[in-house]
Amino acid sequence: MINNRSNLGIPLFFNLRENDQDTTKLFEDRYEVFVEGKYVGNKTLYTQNENFHDVADFLEKQGFQNVEVELNGDHILVHADNSSEAEKMRQALEIYLSNR
Repeated sequence: MINNRSNLGIPLFFNLRENDQDTTKLFEDRYEVFVEGKYVGNKTLYTQNENFHDVADFLEKQGFQNVEVELNGDHILVHADNSSEAEKMRQALEIYLSNR
């Protein structure tokens, strides 16, 4: 007979190891967003449906055309046709990223 009363309230933690390395996965991926080399904010992917292309989709919905977005490590790089467009993109993305 096992007495479970002594184990109440004690959480159990398991550390999974693979090849002597801890295998820890963050639940959310986070990327730093840059427009023409200037930092704008962080884009966090909360669900599996989200990806870095969401930034381009947002900008296209805001009326920007020929939006070019690339992923470089943990950076989302947005390219604009000119400096005026880059500034407008930065302003739109600052609002978008702060609301997410």
